[in-house]
Amino acid sequence: VLADPGQQVDQIASLTSYWGGFGSLVVSVRH
Repeated sequence: VLADPGQQVDQIASLTSYWGGFGSLVVSVRH
């Protein structure tokens, strides 16, 4: 059974924003 495409998009969007925030945190710590 395939997951609902909308739900999958939501999951990808939240993962992207999570890693985006993590990346900025690492960059701010390194500077």
